[in-house]
Amino acid sequence: MREITSGNITPQMKQVFVNNKFGNSGIKKQQGSTVIKYDTLPLDGRTEFRFFEGCQSRVFPFTNSNTEGNKLGVGNSMTIERIYLSIVTTSAVSPFLPTAIASFDLTTNIAVLTSEFSFLLANATVIKNVPILSFVPNFNKVAENQLNSSFEFDTQIVVPPLLDFIASLRTQAYTAVANTSIRLTLEGAGAIIAPKTTF
Repeated sequence: MREITSGNITPQMKQVFVNNKFGNSGIKKQQGSTVIKYDTLPLDGRTEFRFFEGCQSRVFPFTNSNTEGNKLGVGNSMTIERIYLSIVTTSAVSPFLPTAIASFDLTTNIAVLTSEFSFLLANATVIKNVPILSFVPNFNKVAENQLNSSFEFDTQIVVPPLLDFIASLRTQAYTAVANTSIRLTLEGAGAIIAPKTTF
C-alpha cells in the first residue's frame, strides 16, 4: 500500500502538531509506533454499529481496547491512516471463542456495502458519511489488487490521548446472522508512552 502524505507533512508530524495544540507537547518524546485498534460487534440486526463505545465491557479477542475503553491512554496518540472491515465467526457452543476471522466480502453483503462510516472524536464528527462502497477495489483509488478493501483517508485524523472516540457504521435493515460479528480496525502511525527511553 502507498503511504499518503499531505505535501511534506508526514502522519507523525501532524500528530505532534495536533497534540501541541492540545498542550500535549510531550508526545514528540514518546516511542513512535504503529498503532492498531479494533472492536467487534454482533450482526444482530442493529442498523447502527458504534464501534469502541462501551468496548471496555467486551473481552479479548473481540477488542484490544479493554482497559482504556474508547480513549487512548496518557502519552498515547495515533494518526488514523486506514480502516478495514472483517468478519468474525464464533462457535454456537462458545460464543466467546472465535473460530474464524476473514476479510469482509463487501460485494456479497449488500447491507454493509450500502452503509456509511463516520468517526466522532470528543463528540465532534471529524469524518462524515464515507460510503463503504468506496472500500471496494472497483472504486477504491488506492486498491492495488481485486481483493484490497482497506480504505486510506485523504485527510488523516489525529486521536490525542484521553479523548473519547466512536466509529459509527450506519446500515440498512438486514437479517441477523447467528454467531457472526463485524470487526472494524483502525491503523496508523502512533505514539506509545515511553517513560525511560525511545528506540
